[in-house]
Amino acid sequence: MTRLDGAGAAERTGSAPSSVSMAVLCVAFLASGPLWSGPLAGPEQSTAVLLVVGAPLLWALSALVTVVYVLPLVVVAHWFGRCRRRGERRRYVVAATLLGVLATAGLPTLVLSVRAEADEWSRLAAHGALVAAVLWTATAPAALAVDHVLLRERAGRPVRAVADVLLRGTLGLCVEYVGWLGLG
Repeated sequence: MTRLDGAGAAERTGSAPSSVSMAVLCVAFLASGPLWSGPLAGPEQSTAVLLVVGAPLLWALSALVTVVYVLPLVVVAHWFGRCRRRGERRRYVVAATLLGVLATAGLPTLVLSVRAEADEWSRLAAHGALVAAVLWTATAPAALAVDHVLLRERAGRPVRAVADVLLRGTLGLCVEYVGWLGLG
């Protein structure tokens, strides 16, 4: 965010927590790119589909997950820490993400498993565990990044810009993909 002072000079103060969360989620969703299947994975139209549909879809999905899931989890974790008079600690954010995964992926899987027949139960449980693992893997770094940004802002220290998060995350993904290509 930038703040305009009375003299007209802009002072760089860093990025908002929601912007950092969206950037981390975009990188996490891009990291899961090799796992994508369907129309986005088609080799003949993948570049055109990715450029036209992929970027806005990625941004919209990360914005939705940030507003509906990540920010409320961090707020609940910080509220719990203040209620216990122990402050806003990172372990509360990790615990909140785990409880959020249980509520988001575990409860629907349990309800579907109870309604399913005996032979479908194990398939539904495996699918629910996979959804929970993917959800936690994608959202835990975003929640920890939001927690980090909030603690740095409250301490008066500078916050990294979203461009730095995207650049470092993209460089990390390039190293990861080159490693996969080298091993594959």
